[in-house]
Amino acid sequence: MDIKATGKTDIGLVRQANEDYIKIWDEKNLYIVCDGMGGHNAGEVASSTACELTARLFGGYFEELLADERLRLPRILPPSTDVLVKTVRIVNHWIHRRAASDPNLAGMGTTIVAATIEDDIMTLLHVGDSRIYRFFDGQLFRLTVDHSWAAEVERAEQVSAEEARQRVNRNVITRALGVKASVDIDIAVRKIVEDDIYILCTDGLCGLVEDNDIRRVTAAGRSDVDTIAADLVQLARERGGTDNISVVALRVFGSVRPSVFAELDSVTVDAEPPEAYPAEEDWAVEAANPGGRKPQSRPPAGRSTFPVVAAIIVIMVIVVTFYFIFRG
Repeated sequence: MDIKATGKTDIGLVRQANEDYIKIWDEKNLYIVCDGMGGHNAGEVASSTACELTARLFGGYFEELLADERLRLPRILPPSTDVLVKTVRIVNHWIHRRAASDPNLAGMGTTIVAATIEDDIMTLLHVGDSRIYRFFDGQLFRLTVDHSWAAEVERAEQVSAEEARQRVNRNVITRALGVKASVDIDIAVRKIVEDDIYILCTDGLCGLVEDNDIRRVTAAGRSDVDTIAADLVQLARERGGTDNISVVALRVFGSVRPSVFAELDSVTVDAEPPEAYPAEEDWAVEAANPGGRKPQSRPPAGRSTFPVVAAIIVIMVIVVTFYFIFRG
């Protein structure tokens, strides 16, 4: 099995700066698209931080994050899924901390969609209204549900996406990295097969281009991910280019060897408790300042080693005391 991936980001026709950011790390099979928000270039800081810090943590500290009991998740997941969720939690903590400490970055945040491949499974992670699609056998499947006000109205009131957008501001999102100290994260685990094509994008594409048009352009690309990404960005520009536009397209080549991993339908991993913040702070500081000492996995709360050490010292004192008494 092999993966061919490409990415393209474009400022669009209206915005003065590009606050989208993409990351493709072929060696780690890691693909990320972020859409930042916030004034004074804070959105650009949030999206670039999310992409780069996620890659640095996932690629550089995989085994350590997997083993750190302080970051334990509430359910057992494949290793790559587990580490990706922990990583994004840490990134959220770091962005929130930076926004709180720097007035120029106040209020910054970012959406994120990320995908990583392990054996025959792909982990899909998202927060916000950027999206992930799968194209296979001529059909396009949307694999994420927008965390936005419009999407909530659409689901709650059983109306069309167009009607929901007319009722409320479609740009209002209900979940993003960095806005709060902790964050709910949606994940799914899917089996991949030969000739699968996946598209990760910001709403600069899917907010202007309907799913059926994305399907048409992807089909016309004849499995060439470079062509698909470029043509999707161009179509969004032709539809007005009112936002930054970012697309990552990847294709699975060759036969895929089956593994023991099972699929997992989309679920929400609830925000972590405050007890996890110190560990997240440790890892964020280490990854943001590489080269320092790696944080050590600590015993879970309630399992302090102090009582054991104290007991050993008491026993030694008693033994020495009796020794000198009986020597007399």
